[in-house]
Amino acid sequence: MMLPMFSSLHLSFILAWFIQMGIHEGAHAWAAWRCGDDTAYLLGKRTIDPLKHINWTEFNSVMLGVILPVMTAARGVPMGMAWVPVNPLRFRRMRRDHAIVAAAGPLSNFALALLLLGLNVVAVHYLYPFLDASKATAIEILLYAVYKTSIIYGIFNAIPLPPLDGSRVLYYFLPPQLRQVMDDMEPYGFWILILLFAFHQGDRVIIPAVRFFEMLWVMAP
Repeated sequence: MMLPMFSSLHLSFILAWFIQMGIHEGAHAWAAWRCGDDTAYLLGKRTIDPLKHINWTEFNSVMLGVILPVMTAARGVPMGMAWVPVNPLRFRRMRRDHAIVAAAGPLSNFALALLLLGLNVVAVHYLYPFLDASKATAIEILLYAVYKTSIIYGIFNAIPLPPLDGSRVLYYFLPPQLRQVMDDMEPYGFWILILLFAFHQGDRVIIPAVRFFEMLWVMAP
């Protein structure tokens, strides 16, 4: 059986998935620990090491966190999923802290993207001119891959539909009646998301935002 061949761009996006995933999930675990829930901490997940956020004995975790991102990276931005266990009953203030923990993931994505944007600006002026073209290109491709992947997952997870992070943040601000609607929607949230993207409705939210951040990358230097 022949193994798939990946270009340097595809390999950069594979690496980008693991970098942003580790930071995203580590942010959740760190925020949960700060809010009183040490579940993820005791499992060694209060870290940005992406390998710690894969449950290697669970098929779903390996499939969604490793195999699927590696396979889809060959077609562009990797698609995948990872998670950290959270026990809301251990939070000091349940709804508030659940919102904080949820928000930590996407916020970490946007913070990482801003950091990479700044690093690339610095590299354009003070690093790339002193490297040969191939090395400069390889570094810029990797920075861009992590930047774009982080932006996409930050925006995607901020969508206020369960089970995504944005729904936990929105839940905190809703009145009791609408919280009940969210609770009733929870079992079907994953399928709603699939339908939204199958009919390209989700793309209407993500694609314009991603293009805006791509424009920032081009204009920043």
